[in-house]
Amino acid sequence: MLWRTLRTFALRLGGVPAWAGTPPDPLPDSPWTFRPADPEPDRATLGAVGAAVALAPLVNPKLPGHSGPVDVVILAGVCAVVAWALRTRVTVRLPYAIAMAGLMITGLVAGLLSPYPSDGLIAVLQEIFLLVWSAALATVCRTPRALGFLLRAWAGGALVWAVLLVGTEVLRIRTIFGTAQFGPSSDGTGTRAQLFLDQPNMAGNYFAIAVFVILATGWPCRWWSRSGAILLLLAAVFLTGSNAALVGLLSGGVLTLFLHVRSRAGLIKATAITATTIAVLGTAVAAALPALVSYAEQSSDSLLQNSLARGPRSAAARQSLFAWQFKLYEQGDLIGIGPNGTQQALGAEAAPAVKEAHNDYLGTLVERGPLGLAALSLLVASVIARSTVLAGRAPPRLRPVLPMPAALAGACAAFAVTGLAHEILHYRWLWTMLGVVAAVHLLARRDRSAGEVGASGVLVAANRVD
Repeated sequence: MLWRTLRTFALRLGGVPAWAGTPPDPLPDSPWTFRPADPEPDRATLGAVGAAVALAPLVNPKLPGHSGPVDVVILAGVCAVVAWALRTRVTVRLPYAIAMAGLMITGLVAGLLSPYPSDGLIAVLQEIFLLVWSAALATVCRTPRALGFLLRAWAGGALVWAVLLVGTEVLRIRTIFGTAQFGPSSDGTGTRAQLFLDQPNMAGNYFAIAVFVILATGWPCRWWSRSGAILLLLAAVFLTGSNAALVGLLSGGVLTLFLHVRSRAGLIKATAITATTIAVLGTAVAAALPALVSYAEQSSDSLLQNSLARGPRSAAARQSLFAWQFKLYEQGDLIGIGPNGTQQALGAEAAPAVKEAHNDYLGTLVERGPLGLAALSLLVASVIARSTVLAGRAPPRLRPVLPMPAALAGACAAFAVTGLAHEILHYRWLWTMLGVVAAVHLLARRDRSAGEVGASGVLVAANRVD
């Protein structure tokens, strides 16, 4: 009896079912009761979270606290996950907590000491909300089935939004979705599509990231339908006129290509193919871009005027804006001027362009000080550390739902590049992606641990832990 008790205790410490090779004894229902597999989320929980993922662009009309209709759906999804976790007593994951705690503390301190404390408090509350959303996704995606469902909900929702955007733009329907005016064109319709999002660059980023989600999931399943879906999303990106989205798409695409080829053909072939691709693209851009910009400047087409022709002007405006932000930092202190305080501070300094930071890294330094930038750097490092599992081939259990994990790493790279020209830290789909990356990391680590235990001969295949 004593030997059996010690054996049961040792096997549980090792994460192995106590009944490996023998029938299980009845155990009391307690928090320490071993479960042979993670429970699948029920349909109601998955449906609530999937709806929040699919409705990410529903940011307007605005609700109190700079929230939008999608935030109500996200809150319902979080509540559904919490209720399911309490009912099944699964472990709740809270990824990125240390880095985000640093960002929140520095933002709260800087906000309370700034002339606009309400803006700082709202920014911190938004970050808490988005961190909880990311944790809910990391918790509910405990199985390949749940992960695959949510990724397909993301891809399917993005395709529906793209159809609506392209359809309304082709039919010139201006009463359904928002548009942004950027000066009159020859026909008086100088607009950029933005759906219900705050501005066109935000919409462009949403559709660009959706391209990586489709590549990662391999859905739609047939290559021709998948190619059509990607072309539809690219058309939506083009209609937003977002140069930042295109640059992020190219940057993330190059990383995806390198990691995907390396996982299948090795480092040498991946380096050669990627270098050749970069050389060809670089040569084509260097040869054709000046002529394209000149043509766009002389064109009467509103999309060309507000995308390619706008590029040089936007670059010059960004340089001036960033120079003024450095002045704000030099005039301030180590605490920062407070979250969302850049626009008010620039207005008080009579700057030529009174805008928000338009750069997450520089904006964090100015608004939250060096400690805030260090916390943001820790967040980036945390994402990179979790993304290492995306650099190779997916574990066998994940391959049916994630045939190209490198595309998720490419999406993270696209976010990082876009953050150089826009503030993306409060994008809902950014935190959806971070939650997905954390879930894939946990699933891959659990699969690797189970494989190591199985290889040691302790765990029999029939009782393998998921």
